[in-house]
Amino acid sequence: MSSQMMRTGIEVIPPGALGAQVRAEILDLCSRAYEEDFAPYLDLLTSATHVLLRGPDQLIAHAAWIERQLIADGMALKTAYIEAVAVAPEWQRHGFGTQIMSALPPLLGHFDLAALSPADEPFYQRLGWEIWEGPLSYLQGTNQVSTPDECVMIYRLPRTPAGLNIGSSLKADWREGDIW
Repeated sequence: MSSQMMRTGIEVIPPGALGAQVRAEILDLCSRAYEEDFAPYLDLLTSATHVLLRGPDQLIAHAAWIERQLIADGMALKTAYIEAVAVAPEWQRHGFGTQIMSALPPLLGHFDLAALSPADEPFYQRLGWEIWEGPLSYLQGTNQVSTPDECVMIYRLPRTPAGLNIGSSLKADWREGDIW
């Protein structure tokens, strides 16, 4: 079936409601898409909201978000931090990544900002994401640790402050796994 003719549907699974069968589907899809065992990473997403794009008989794409507080130029922002964006290898380059990413903003109305660490900057840029141009760092206890080699992109939501300056500093709290 061609991607233009395939009927798809979006399913949103709130934190803590991920059943064993769906978890196994997500694990299989992400492991194949990332070409590595995704289990340790999925274990870090226990508080995530998962968004699934399903075809008639299989999971086609996945994205998730966790709530984080990012601090931009001293301003605390309730952020939907997007994680684990993946499309099944056999369905990549058919528009399903765009479809699942386009489904996210309407679901994020209670957040100030969406952010992610991109694997493919041009893909996200064409969907309206902006590269954070200012310095990035994280807080570990009372220490601020600079992360100059990282890339973060943001997506402005209706609650994003009008004066948000992507050239200012952006800080996150330390977390297990990848900081960004």
